Amino acid sequence: MNLPQKKNSFKYKGFVFRFFTILLFLTMVCVELSPAFAAVDEVGPQEERKQDAVITDFFSDDELSDATVQFEQSLENISLVFTLSSGKKLLKSETFLLDPVEKGQEVTKIVFWGVKEDSGKDRESYTARVFVKNNSEDLAFRELSFSYRSPTLSKLKLVDFSADSEKASILMTLASPAGFGSMQLPEPSMIDLDLKLLSGTEIIYSEKQKNIPVTNNYYNATYWPFLLEKDKNYTALLKIHSHSPDLTTAYRSNFMAEEKVEIIDQEIDVDEYGASVTIIGRSQVPFNGIIRVVLTSEEGRVQAFEETADLLTAGKEDTIGIIWQGVPKGDYNVKIYVQNQEGEILDSHETVLRVFEPVAQTSPVEDSPAFNSLAGLGIFLCAGLLSGRKRK
Repeated sequence: MNLPQKKNSFKYKGFVFRFFTILLFLTMVCVELSPAFAAVDEVGPQEERKQDAVITDFFSDDELSDATVQFEQSLENISLVFTLSSGKKLLKSETFLLDPVEKGQEVTKIVFWGVKEDSGKDRESYTARVFVKNNSEDLAFRELSFSYRSPTLSKLKLVDFSADSEKASILMTLASPAGFGSMQLPEPSMIDLDLKLLSGTEIIYSEKQKNIPVTNNYYNATYWPFLLEKDKNYTALLKIHSHSPDLTTAYRSNFMAEEKVEIIDQEIDVDEYGASVTIIGRSQVPFNGIIRVVLTSEEGRVQAFEETADLLTAGKEDTIGIIWQGVPKGDYNVKIYVQNQEGEILDSHETVLRVFEPVAQTSPVEDSPAFNSLAGLGIFLCAGLLSGRKRK
């Protein structure tokens, strides 16, 4: 009578064993799947946002900040927000509203903080941030902390950075090692240059140079390849990135675009018959003006002569010739002026002149029948004379 109970017991134990085996298998499967689903939930949206916009470059100091954003999708309602803070205090915020951006488009924006020096000296550090927003959603974000005194290039010394209506020029040299004798040579350095020309905060020209070796003195001039607007303010911005140490510094040069032209002194020729003057443009604001030559005799008698010059831009030359008319014999002080349409003198040159024989003032000769007859007779006689010589 006990045998059936044993059978039932074995069946129950077998069922329980299979049940717990299946339960253990399902538990292990769930443990393996749960982290995978969590990773997709947490990482997926971030990767998707990173694909929309990527901040490829971000720089800031106490004067300015710039950011470059690469867009991986076509988007609308995009804005770039720059902020500058010190501790918990917000010092400046600037927002740039962008037009609809296309996939693969790169956008660079620059903001000038305009923080007063006195207030800046009282602060030990700053934090600059840039946000790429689609409406209120943040697509990308970067921040950078720095002190009031910007770091300096330890191996390099910037001798000069200046810009004008013609070009931007930079002169650098290697810094001598501190605390060593003069016999030790400074170490060579490798740099990258990033030059931008701005009108307000709009970038109208950009040029980059990579991996430039600086072994002694380095000079570079970039000439503006387009015309500038007269009396308009521009800003040239230069960023220098040193490879070792890994450091970036920024410099700026402001200028107002204006006409500029020079007289080439070596190519001035003045004699008793007239003057030849060569000028060259030194600005991308076209020069539109005249050459004015003033002769002043020993007695104080003044005579002036003018000729219109060609339109000139940077590097272009023009030679103007002027013939004296009615200049009496004597010694003269000669002043040559280059003037624009407003009468502003852009350059000048001074020399002296001695006239041995007065240059007669030319006057138009009127044609007359008698003159035409004499001219015809002269031509006939010359032709006969030449014909006779050929026959001999």
